Amino acid sequence: MSHFDVDTFTVDLRLVGEPLVTCAKRYTRPSSGGVRAPRTQADSKDTYTIVLAHALGHHKETWEPVISHLFALERVSQYELQIAEVWAIDDPDHGESATLNKRVHPSFLRWGRVSCRTYGGAVLALTRSGLLRQPSTSKIVLIGHSAGATGVVLSTMYPTTPDDIKLSSLILVEPWMVHPDIATSQGVRAIFDRLSQSALRRREVWSSREEARAYLASRGAWKVWDARAVDLYIRYGLTEHAPAAAGEGKSVTLSFPKRDESAAYADLGEGQEALVHLRTLCGAIPVHVILGEQQPAPVKEVQVMTCDRTQGRAMASITVIPKTGHMAPQQSPELVGEAIWGILSERSGSHATGKFRGKL
Repeated sequence: MSHFDVDTFTVDLRLVGEPLVTCAKRYTRPSSGGVRAPRTQADSKDTYTIVLAHALGHHKETWEPVISHLFALERVSQYELQIAEVWAIDDPDHGESATLNKRVHPSFLRWGRVSCRTYGGAVLALTRSGLLRQPSTSKIVLIGHSAGATGVVLSTMYPTTPDDIKLSSLILVEPWMVHPDIATSQGVRAIFDRLSQSALRRREVWSSREEARAYLASRGAWKVWDARAVDLYIRYGLTEHAPAAAGEGKSVTLSFPKRDESAAYADLGEGQEALVHLRTLCGAIPVHVILGEQQPAPVKEVQVMTCDRTQGRAMASITVIPKTGHMAPQQSPELVGEAIWGILSERSGSHATGKFRGKL
């Protein structure tokens, strides 16, 4: 039995002054199947609306295993906590949204691709769209993974309007915001170079989704992903590929081109902008961080500087997930779901404790 119902919507970024559109999905508890009835405002201590942003090269549906586990935790939990709805939104040039923005003028792009700031604008446009069903009675939590974490931070830098929804908190999953002091260090540069070159070498066209699945599931990071994450990537991270010549058969390719992914790894500017803004943000609302335990030393150095309290980046909590790396939502979706649930439960004043809380 599915742990959620899902509806798809189009979000217009003209709400934040950007000439793009993107797709978003709303996930709610199943309408049938023995799930407990939603609590009323009177008997529910806290109700949450969650908005999820994905990492570079991914797609909104990659969050579905995490979402499923969140609803499963809600169903069996005794805590006074309810999830009103969960939203996942595409970066406008990723996933099924990529085909919607092919004709965007280059002046609205960052070196040919949608910027993290614009992805943050998509998140803000969703909150301004009127699609959220309980904006005044539920607590709005933005959650971003990697580049999506940069996006949700930058979403708070757009000019505000009197009608903007107040945010309750942010949760940053494996944020990748490299401080200028270590951006040129040998270890950090080696990681960026490896990621950039790996993206360029990656195969990007397959004769079918089945061939792509067989190829990807046995290589690189995909080998340690949850099987559901691989299936979702094959379904939503690939798109139909136009034949290069007459007579060629149908094929599939990456929704987000590998050349753009490679270039993005070398672009540290927006992450650094988000890192500076975190000093202000941490003083305004709770900002929580979820990290994977399995990291090379240079990445751990980046994480320590991201969460440096002496620089004003005082995180409300830091959760470290064991036996998990940077791609935590894909590798360990249940553990990420439990970490998110633990944060929400503690925010709601329950007796739940962060199962994986720790210090860097």
